[in-house]
Amino acid sequence: MGGALPVLLVPVAALAIVGAALLFGSGDRTPVQHGCLPDIPRSQPHISVQSASLRVETPLPEGTFTVSSGFGPRDGGVHLGVDLAAAQGTPILAATDGTVVAAGPASGFGNWIIIDTLIDGGLLSTVYGHMFDDGVNVTVGEQVQAGQPIGAVGSNGEATGPHLHFEVVPGGRQQGGHQIDPVPWLAAHGAPVDGDSTTAQPAGSTPLNGDSVRPRSSRSTAFAARMAGLALGCEPPSAVGRDELRSGSVPAEYEPWIRKAARTCPDVTGPLLAAQLRQESGFRADAVSPDAGAQGPAQFMPATWAAYGIDGDGDGRIDVWSIPDAVMSQARYDCDLVRSAKTGLAQGSLRGDLTELWLSMYNCGPEGTLAAGGVCQNSQTLHYVKAIPALAATYVLANGGAS
Repeated sequence: MGGALPVLLVPVAALAIVGAALLFGSGDRTPVQHGCLPDIPRSQPHISVQSASLRVETPLPEGTFTVSSGFGPRDGGVHLGVDLAAAQGTPILAATDGTVVAAGPASGFGNWIIIDTLIDGGLLSTVYGHMFDDGVNVTVGEQVQAGQPIGAVGSNGEATGPHLHFEVVPGGRQQGGHQIDPVPWLAAHGAPVDGDSTTAQPAGSTPLNGDSVRPRSSRSTAFAARMAGLALGCEPPSAVGRDELRSGSVPAEYEPWIRKAARTCPDVTGPLLAAQLRQESGFRADAVSPDAGAQGPAQFMPATWAAYGIDGDGDGRIDVWSIPDAVMSQARYDCDLVRSAKTGLAQGSLRGDLTELWLSMYNCGPEGTLAAGGVCQNSQTLHYVKAIPALAATYVLANGGAS
């Protein structure tokens, strides 16, 4: 783990939905070019996703709930949904038509249900969390309609009282999409939750229930942001050669995934990803942080993995110990931080080098970096933002030559 340096808390690229046809079929399509890795990630590839009607419903019956905690920064982390406090056993309703792609145990959620649908021109997931075992009333592959009862409110998992944790994820929860604030999305689709039946509580206030992603030490997870999508398939030829990873410089089982993850966004390169993996776990897939409980090649905390981990290799599992899943999620997180740093620079709230700023956010948290107006001034972070680029330089393909 590199001694006192903190561990990586997560994720990777948002995935643009190029067309509905790309969402169907088996998970073993022939790559469009020789040497291409499978398009990432596609859980439950055998399940087709139906188009939704225009109807969207609130996920709990009107008059039965209050908004106990909103979307956004909370308790030093980021709350990636909205909490709707309600009596235990209150029926949970499908917010959209769609296909159930997950229904059962999930770390942090106790149990969850994910419904995928095609709406607003692309794939979208709605996520429902904290049900008890007997409160999950649908099965994977089942087709549901908006307003249909699918479960019952509980307080399972990381929760301090009965409530529904509800997420809206354009691009797909299991496909690398990014959560957005459900409240304005519901309102825009004719299903407001902030009317007379609710009492909204800002995300920054003390919540009734706990669903925030709690980072290790003072570091926060990435600000939830909608990222520009990536084309599926192989890397465009124009992108090849930019700070490319030197062939053979990392363990063989990591190299193809670092190369693929480096296409997530231009500012997070293969050498930088390699340097982080070297620093965090020493390229050990079985690495565990004894003091914090972080796990796997990219050293995810369990709660963070539950929120951000994706199926990097399309095998239908989201596995913290999996090299493809961990590396792709690592790049997703880094690219979120890049976007946050760019926003801060554009708004004048941050000063400094872009790479050092997002590394500072990774090391001491987005909030800490923003509060400092630049790189956090503790000795650990000051060392970290210099050490990673220096280590990355040892992984760079010299002079753009052939690898």
